[in-house]
Amino acid sequence: MPISFSILLTSCATLFAIALTIFSQTTLVHAQVQCWVSRQNEGPVTDKRWARHLKAMSAVEAIIKQSQEFLNPPVPVRMRATMAANRYGPMDSKLIVRAYPEQTSVGIGIWKGECGIIPEADLVAGSIGRVSIVFNHVSKDMFMGQDEIPKLTGTMDGYPEYNGWVVISKNGRLPWISQTLGDRLDRVGTARERTLADWRNTKTSRKAPNRDMIGRTAALRRKTDPAGVDQYVENMRRLTADIEAAQAKDAARDAQLTRLLNEYRAYRASFTAQQLAMPAVWTDTDGSARKAMEAQVEELQKLSVDDQGRVGEIREQSRRLEREAAASNNEMVTLQLRAQARDLLQDADQIRKDHMERAALEGETLQGAYELTTLKPGPAEQAIAYKMDSTFPSRNQPGKIQVIAVSVSTQNEEDVLQRPEHAVRKAWLDRVKLSINYTALAALLD
Repeated sequence: MPISFSILLTSCATLFAIALTIFSQTTLVHAQVQCWVSRQNEGPVTDKRWARHLKAMSAVEAIIKQSQEFLNPPVPVRMRATMAANRYGPMDSKLIVRAYPEQTSVGIGIWKGECGIIPEADLVAGSIGRVSIVFNHVSKDMFMGQDEIPKLTGTMDGYPEYNGWVVISKNGRLPWISQTLGDRLDRVGTARERTLADWRNTKTSRKAPNRDMIGRTAALRRKTDPAGVDQYVENMRRLTADIEAAQAKDAARDAQLTRLLNEYRAYRASFTAQQLAMPAVWTDTDGSARKAMEAQVEELQKLSVDDQGRVGEIREQSRRLEREAAASNNEMVTLQLRAQARDLLQDADQIRKDHMERAALEGETLQGAYELTTLKPGPAEQAIAYKMDSTFPSRNQPGKIQVIAVSVSTQNEEDVLQRPEHAVRKAWLDRVKLSINYTALAALLD
């Protein structure tokens, strides 16, 4: 009995020690939530040439840490700031602050140690939100996505937000400018030159089979495959006929593409250098010119009354032959009549095909004219598209903070999965975006 009592006491002591250890670890972990993981640096952040950028990033880090909304996420998190500098010169940099929950939505543990995170945290889309502040680092994808028109998505403290990025700069200058008439016309010209070049390459490579080669191949196959040689010869005959027919129409296609290119060159030459440097605008603002052009193209595709009559007569003749074939008791005559009926239907189809090919060329001419004549020089507020401004931020002023862009976003994983907690996290990030001191950020501009 004493031995058993001693064992019991030992077991209780062990269980108590384990429980105390678990409690201590839990207390330690909870003591380290809402904590800041050691800052991560990428690139020559601490190089003295990036001193101005480092100072600005440090100031922004302090501003983010002052955001009570960011420090009050819907779940316990650990936070980390990452500073990244351009490896090739003190032109641009960025600060990204992320918030990491204890584990991802698929159960991958993120936290490590007293106040750390695993090295793979970003690879596994570990954070539930991030604040990105970039200095002089702007690109088309940030503001325009797949389009060429920046989409105004809101304002923050009087600063415009495009495609989710708040843009802060001196005097409200934006990092893009209107595409010029010259830009747009050059695009048209490049496309037409490429189409003509591709067409000529195709035309050169398209050759009819060599008749002597067909004869020699047929002679060899007649020895090994006498039953299939006639079909081979017939296939080669049809292929040759198709290619020769296409080659006969090559001149028309070549002339059409050459004409389109020459029309572009003449149209571009009709503008002065000053006009070509002005913003490109559409003159067909209500789409009426396009509708008129499309109506003309549609009309071109209709057969003329004469052609409709010819096609009708041919089809009726084909049907008459089919009736005669059905009434004939002579198998050979039946086959001949039906072959003639099929040939007539092919003739009717060829009339329609030839007409559609001619209509396609004429329609292409109308579309080409519309593409050009609706492009004119005009005021910037009517510009049809934009391009990034190569002069802003200026690369002649390295080290100066000329434009700051701010984005607050979730991880893509959360957007895709649409989990119930996503709405709560999105609402939190919306509050974070509103809480940022954009005026203090603007004060960092040079």
